[in-house]
Amino acid sequence: SDALFALDAASAAWDSGQGTWPQMSLKQRITAIEAVVEELKSVREEIVNSLMWEICKTRGDAGKEFDRTMDYIGASIVEAKKQASSHDTFLADWTTVSGVRARVRRGPIGVNLMLAPFNYPLNEMYCMLIPSLLMGNTVIIKLPAVGGLPHILTAPAFAKHLPKGVINFVSGSGRVTCTPIMESGKVDMLGFIGGAAAVDALIGAHPNAHRLKVFSQLQGKNMGIVLEDADIETAATQCVLGALNYNGQRCTAIKLVMVHESIADAFTKRVVELGEG
Repeated sequence: SDALFALDAASAAWDSGQGTWPQMSLKQRITAIEAVVEELKSVREEIVNSLMWEICKTRGDAGKEFDRTMDYIGASIVEAKKQASSHDTFLADWTTVSGVRARVRRGPIGVNLMLAPFNYPLNEMYCMLIPSLLMGNTVIIKLPAVGGLPHILTAPAFAKHLPKGVINFVSGSGRVTCTPIMESGKVDMLGFIGGAAAVDALIGAHPNAHRLKVFSQLQGKNMGIVLEDADIETAATQCVLGALNYNGQRCTAIKLVMVHESIADAFTKRVVELGEG
């Protein structure tokens, strides 16, 4: 019932595109997000501490995640301002494709449901969230079971500067909370970072999956490639670092390594030594 309450709030704030937030100008939404950022920066220490204690990041890594997230928001705002400053081309522009002249207008899609993983709860979520909010969408965030505390600390800033219902937090089991949200058919876009089976289940629960917009990042298997002329010490060190940094709990962590057969034995020996050391 709480999940559906959040859905109703987001739907009301969207109001078929006639809500306060989607009807604001892009400049007004930018100003609101900038105010949110300033509030978040004032609680940086609390958010960094929550990242440390809840998901076991070092203080340095937790601080980097917060700062990188703020940098990303800043870059998104700069780009939006730049695009919007010239005859409002961010919202509408003329283009020609295959001899057909058309005016393409950018606009909000509607109600967004977003799920991000525990390992980078702030950064991964905000990379989806901020562009969506800037464009005028309303959002339901499904908090990760572990890694939700940083988002709780952001709630007062959003509540202060965004209209009611624009952003909503849902906690609990994803199957229990997100399935009825999707089954309602009121979600227009799904943002998901995680496993393919889970996102397939969510898409399948939507009664009109053919019209659902989906942004997903799924199960990356990043590969390290070591060529025959590689410096073995450097290659082994970087592959171990890429695989084991933050206990390997990164989307970009190296999962597989392909090594030229002429140096495979020497490379493997050095990787084992580094792992044991």
